[in-house]
Formats: sequence, C-alpha cells, structure tokens
Amino acid sequence: MKNRLPLAVRVQRVLLWFLFVMMIGNGLMLILETGGGAFGIGYASPYFALGSFMAVLAAKIKSGAKWIRISLIVLYSVMIFLQINRFFNGDLGGLIGLLFPIFGLVLVLRRTSREFFAVSWSGA
Repeated sequence: MKNRLPLAVRVQRVLLWFLFVMMIGNGLMLILETGGGAFGIGYASPYFALGSFMAVLAAKIKSGAKWIRISLIVLYSVMIFLQINRFFNGDLGGLIGLLFPIFGLVLVLRRTSREFFAVSWSGA
C-alpha cells in the first residue's frame, strides 16, 4: 500500500497523542494542587501550551512537512534536557520521563522517517 505511513511515523503519532494526554493531565493536576485560580492556571499554562503543540504535530504529521520533523527534533531535545535537569534536581521520575523523548527522537531520526519527510517535502 503506497499511501500508508511508515511504521516509525505511525508510532511517532501515537507517542505524540500519548504525550499530549500526559501534558494536559499534568496541567490539570497542577491547577488542582494549587487550589485553582489565576496562579494555578499560570503555573499550568506551559503544560497546556506544550500539549497543544504536540497535538498539532500529531495531527499534521501525516502531511510530512519538513517543519514537523525539525519541530520534533527540537521538541524532543528540549524535553531530554528538562528531564535530565529534573533528575539532577533529585526527582527520580526524571529517569522514567527521559524514556519518552529519547524514544521519540530515535523514531524521528530513523531512516524511514527521514525518507518520509524528505519525499513529502520535495513534492510540496
């Protein structure tokens, strides 16, 4: 089937939707932990923004635009940095959180993903 997305891209899309749900859940938990109000919403807004960006990437990944691949590489690189920082600040959950962006980065750097984004980009 010629129109079928490569496996690495399909798994990437599932991972992005999973991370979207996790980010929105984290944001909602932060609002509840802070008792709501403007402070809670402000404290949770980076999670909502990041989650929204992941949802956009997951929805648009099928187009194969080059900006999506570049955005994914930047996104996962930043997430790796944040998780390492989290670990060095004493949160062992950073090690578990580190697995998701590393897995995503490996997927986006696979040959099939590179070829998918290269072919889609040259035809656009």
